Amino acid sequence: MVRIREILDPDLRKRIVSALAERRGCSIAAIPDWYELDDADYVDLIQQITALPEEEQELKDPRM
Repeated sequence: MVRIREILDPDLRKRIVSALAERRGCSIAAIPDWYELDDADYVDLIQQITALPEEEQELKDPRM
């Protein structure tokens, strides 16, 4: 388990909270510092925020 307040890097913490709020459909202010992420959710969020835009473009179907 990873608590948001235990993430020491302020930039990473901000990006994690932002991605989590986007995923849950709420504002950043609605995510408390004591919020706990299990390891799988934490890894998913890390992968989401580190995804390169080029990779995302490659996955898009050019016919759409």
